[in-house]
Amino acid sequence: MSTTGRKFLTSINWPVVSSVLSKHTEITKSLGVFRKGYEEAERQLVQLKDADRAIDFAHYRRVLKNTEIVDKLEKMAKAQKATKVDLASQLATISAFEAKAVASAELYVKETEANLADLSETVTNIEQARPVTQLTVDDVVKAKPEIVTRTEEMVKNGQFTVDGYDEKFPSLVMI
Repeated sequence: MSTTGRKFLTSINWPVVSSVLSKHTEITKSLGVFRKGYEEAERQLVQLKDADRAIDFAHYRRVLKNTEIVDKLEKMAKAQKATKVDLASQLATISAFEAKAVASAELYVKETEANLADLSETVTNIEQARPVTQLTVDDVVKAKPEIVTRTEEMVKNGQFTVDGYDEKFPSLVMI
C-alpha cells in the first residue's frame, strides 16, 4: 500500500466510525473485516522487512563436511529471483468490496436525507401549528371527522365517559 494510503488508514478514528454507523451492522462488519485484514497485512510486512535474509554460507562450510552441498545451495540462493505475483484476484476482491461499500454508503445517504426531510417537515408543522388554546371544536372536527360519529354513538348509548380516561387522568375530587 502506498504511504498516502497507509497514512489515511492510520488516521481514521475507528471507534467514531463504528459509533456513527452503529445502526448499519453490515457496513460496520465489512469495515471491521477490512481493518483487521489491513492490520494483519501491515504486521506481516513489518515482520518480513525486519527479518534477516542473509545466509552465512561460510559458517556452513566450516561446520559441514560436504561443502559441495553448501556450494550448490549458495549457487541456487544467488540464482533465486523474486517472483511476481498476480494480484488481479485480490484487486478484484478489493474492487468488489469498494463497490459494495459505495452502494451501501449511497443507500445510507438516501435514508438519511429522507429522514432529514421528514424531520424538517415535522419541524415546519410544529412551528406553524396554532396553540391548543386557540383551537375550536370545528378545527378538531375538521382534522378528525370520525370524532363526530363516535361522539354521536356514545350519546345514543348513554355513555358519557371515555374509556380509560379515569385511569389516565385520575379524579382530583376527594371522596
